[in-house]
Amino acid sequence: MSDTIPPHNALPMGHQLQEYIIQFVLGDGGFGITYLAKDTQLNALVAIKEYLPNELAVRESNYTVQAKSEQQTKVFKWGLDRFLEEARILAQFKHPNIVRVLRFFKAHNTAYIVMEYEQGQSLADAVDQKGTAATQAELMALLPPLLDALETVHNAGYLHRDIKPDNIYLREEDNSPVLLDFGAARFDVGRRSRSVTSIVTPGYAPFEQYENDGSQQGAWTDIYALGAVLYYLIWGIKPVAATKRISVTMRGKPDPLTPLVEIGKGKYADSFLQSIDLALKIKQEDRPQNVSVWRTQLLLFSEANVSSSTSQKMSKKREKAGFQFKWYYGAAILLGLVVIGGGYSLFKYLEKQPDEQSRHKTTASNDYLEIQRQQIDVEKRRLDVARVAAAREAERLEQNLAQAREVREAEKQRQYIQIAQRDAAEIGRKIWKNESSGKISGFTVWNKQEQFASLGIGHFIWYPQGDEGPFTETFPDLLKFMQKQGIILPDWLQKTPNCPWNIRQEFMARQQSEKMISLRTLMKNTVPVQVQFMIRRLELALPKILETLPTETQRKHVRKQFHRVTQTPKGIYALLDYVHFKGEGISPTERYQDQGWGLLQVLEQMLGDSANATEDFVDAAEFVLKRRIQNSPPERNEIRWLQGWINRLNTYK
Repeated sequence: MSDTIPPHNALPMGHQLQEYIIQFVLGDGGFGITYLAKDTQLNALVAIKEYLPNELAVRESNYTVQAKSEQQTKVFKWGLDRFLEEARILAQFKHPNIVRVLRFFKAHNTAYIVMEYEQGQSLADAVDQKGTAATQAELMALLPPLLDALETVHNAGYLHRDIKPDNIYLREEDNSPVLLDFGAARFDVGRRSRSVTSIVTPGYAPFEQYENDGSQQGAWTDIYALGAVLYYLIWGIKPVAATKRISVTMRGKPDPLTPLVEIGKGKYADSFLQSIDLALKIKQEDRPQNVSVWRTQLLLFSEANVSSSTSQKMSKKREKAGFQFKWYYGAAILLGLVVIGGGYSLFKYLEKQPDEQSRHKTTASNDYLEIQRQQIDVEKRRLDVARVAAAREAERLEQNLAQAREVREAEKQRQYIQIAQRDAAEIGRKIWKNESSGKISGFTVWNKQEQFASLGIGHFIWYPQGDEGPFTETFPDLLKFMQKQGIILPDWLQKTPNCPWNIRQEFMARQQSEKMISLRTLMKNTVPVQVQFMIRRLELALPKILETLPTETQRKHVRKQFHRVTQTPKGIYALLDYVHFKGEGISPTERYQDQGWGLLQVLEQMLGDSANATEDFVDAAEFVLKRRIQNSPPERNEIRWLQGWINRLNTYK
């Protein structure tokens, strides 16, 4: 079974796609989900990749995939065609180190690519398990097949565009690499829609991949990415993002990327490290322009090492042969000297032997010292790698500890908020009264000097098409929440992603229209559901707020004040109402003179330690709202709302 939690959009285990039965999720990203599935006809396991760009589309209850809006439908369908085209391209390759496509098909209003499944793991997982830097021998076993696969792709006129450790798979049987998850279709969709942000992987993507038109990309783009993978395997840290490198060097400062010739000096061949550094040059014209050129540069050191090694072996053989000569023929020479030349010649020959023996001893001593030096170098490298691994492990443990703390706090928060759900109807009536005095007409409001409609018990904001005001839009999210709860929306509302009334005058003139009446009826009949939506928003508010705070001291203070309020009789109501009334306080657009007025600012302002936390909350909220009025543009005349705001705050006590 997979150890990962399946994404909420994933097909369920046991779901059947034609002759394939889903087993579990292998992985997911911004562009799609990959499943392990069983081929019921061949009784074999396969990997199936589903086209599901999560920023463009969602899965409906009947498993079909739909674009999130009419505007995104065109981009979604265009991307679907690119996805299928990529499948056709991959199916052409019969290379042992390129993922093999078996077939592709359409279903559930999207498309699927069926690929061979082999036991193994990603290079990223292998590195995590090993915990040490790759040796030169390991890199040389990995590189030739990857270079060959990449050259095959380039020679066919295509680019990979997403080479990274996660997209290099190592077979279990022989550790041979396989290139996975080509990013060409994802890049093409990204060019069509600004909503798709996951089209590059920082650290592995060169600067030209951040440009929309793709005209500057070529073989050198993939070479940069593979160079970045080698950098990570040697150093244990991915390279500095290309955007940061550009930003720093444009200010006249040195490139922040530490060259491998410095990092790996003495541990790897200098020419090998230099070749990787060349691949990671910021300017594309400074990099090797094709795989053939780069392969020559990368593998040159290997040939030099082989030649050097062969030379050393030949030298040792000659040395050994010479030594044998002295002993095989020495006896004959000595005998001849004794018989023919007498004692003087024999004495002179024997006189030379101690010097010869001394020379061999010195050579042996030097060889021993060289071996010792090499062993010391190996131990130094091992310690360097161990230090890097220890630092990474410490970072991982710290992250796990932080996540555990967040989970614990979230669980505490959820327990408090679940208590409030039992009183959803009562809380809804209070909020409805706060927003519109409990009047039905108050469900559909457009205030003067505002650019948006305010709807429902909480006056959820709905902007007309093309408008993006400073305040967070919440009504579309409410409608999605209602649909998930099984609420049937009026037909016109299901097909209208933006407010159909463009200005306030038009909105007010349509107060008795069929659309407006159906909207008010929906809001009146779903008060508890609207409260549940607000509760859900509150559940998400604290973690989001804490993420914005730079120090643990600040986080501790805000967390403490939040929990103080939740433990009072009206605390949940106060938090629910305020977070919807004035937001979380984390949006950079909800600021006057760089000061916000949301829940974050109120919790920061609270200083008390008394049991009566709601009074402290009200006092802090009143201070923050008065500050907002002081900082607001004079033409907005926000002072006119102050008394109503204070009256609302007083209901929290």
